[in-house]
Amino acid sequence: MTTQSTQSEVLRLKQAAHHCGFSTTTLWRLEQTDSLFPRKIKFSSRVCGFRRIDLDNYLAQKAQVEI
Repeated sequence: MTTQSTQSEVLRLKQAAHHCGFSTTTLWRLEQTDSLFPRKIKFSSRVCGFRRIDLDNYLAQKAQVEI
């Protein structure tokens, strides 16, 4: 896997939750309440995902704030 394909990789809801270490409920709650949390990408009425790079940037930003 190249760097470019990793950056543009889209994770489905369960994959995104696992990647971040959150439950799917927490992922949904963060999207609703945290203005800095990345917005999901809707592909259809039943399919959505999050860009991996957006999630990584969010987690890095949160880690810096907590230090």
